Amino acid sequence: MAALDRFLKYVKIDTQSDDTTHTTPSTEKQKNLGKVLVEDLLELGLEDAAMDKWGNVYAHLKGEKAERIGLNAHMDTALESSGKNVKPRKIKNWDGSDIKLDEEKVLSTNEFPALKNHIGKDLIVTDGKTLLGADDKAGIAIIMGVLEYFKDHPEKKHHPISVCFTVDEEIGEGADHFDIKKMKADYAYTVDGAEINHVDYRNFNAQSVHIKFEGFAVHPGEGKGTLINAIMVMHEFLQSLPQDQTPYDSDGEQGYWHLTEINGNSVNCECSMILREFEKDVLEKRDNELFAIRDALLTKYPNAKIEIEITDQYQNMAEFLKKDPRPLFKAIESIKRCGLDPESKAIRGGTDGAQFSRMGLTTPNLGTGSANHHGPYEYLVVQDFLKMIDIIVDIMTIPEQEKTTRITD
Repeated sequence: MAALDRFLKYVKIDTQSDDTTHTTPSTEKQKNLGKVLVEDLLELGLEDAAMDKWGNVYAHLKGEKAERIGLNAHMDTALESSGKNVKPRKIKNWDGSDIKLDEEKVLSTNEFPALKNHIGKDLIVTDGKTLLGADDKAGIAIIMGVLEYFKDHPEKKHHPISVCFTVDEEIGEGADHFDIKKMKADYAYTVDGAEINHVDYRNFNAQSVHIKFEGFAVHPGEGKGTLINAIMVMHEFLQSLPQDQTPYDSDGEQGYWHLTEINGNSVNCECSMILREFEKDVLEKRDNELFAIRDALLTKYPNAKIEIEITDQYQNMAEFLKKDPRPLFKAIESIKRCGLDPESKAIRGGTDGAQFSRMGLTTPNLGTGSANHHGPYEYLVVQDFLKMIDIIVDIMTIPEQEKTTRITD
């Protein structure tokens, strides 16, 4: 249970990222966890464990002469809910009844039907005031559990293991300063998902969009036919977007647009949104739709100004897994050997692995045994969390019958 103890320690360290600082890491407090992780890695025998100036932590565990396999999890937590003063609570042998988190919030099977799959198991929940931070501190603790296993079982032959814990994944900047040469892996896995029988290799193509609106200012009493209210133009713009294609309306492999921020006044205002689609050509259609709406509004309001800035965030990693399916097949076999039926689903989000794959390090995603990420209803299933350690140990283990040579460099 040392891995669970580590998880409970990690979630109490506030590492929430911030997409407004334009620094790396976006919040210095992420380094507080980084320092702890370096200490834990050194204690587990990874002698080269260190944190770089960006806050990323790298370490390597020597193994047999075989493929070098990387493991990644991210240190930051999401922007939607606070990660400060996290107070995890353990529910032993949960009986399926409602779990009261605080005076207002209840974790129940009515709201979250997937909970029914975990009756009889132990859960870690929040106090309703913060997120839990299992995304992705559960992944970090699982990786530490794998390393501890091989420390305690030196007789087990295993692949050389490369570890990297990244910052700022939640704001799409986790790979901005990732050093693929320092990672030194042939392929890798992010441990940043939910269900432990899943090995996911399809994710959204993602873009962020920032739009500036400038109106035309005159005295309101003299505004007939001349005054253009930037807020109203922005309102028309947003209302022209497909209203049935938001996160509220979409599921499975359906994409969406999602408004994230609005600021400004009647003269100058701006908004930010994200676009998500599994297929590139569909995402391009969304881009074209934005420009078409802009052009229509500028025809209607020729004295207004509308500027659209689109930034690519990450790509669907599926195309890269087609070229190098080794990690996918290896994970599927290990999940089977651990008594589970492997599945793969389209990730309705992204991981650092999407960026790593684009950079040349093929990196599908594995689960953590947690769910309801980014909010106070987040929870961790202890038995699944521990089972995930077994699965990754199996991925890393080299069967005794295979002849190998110890790597010393």
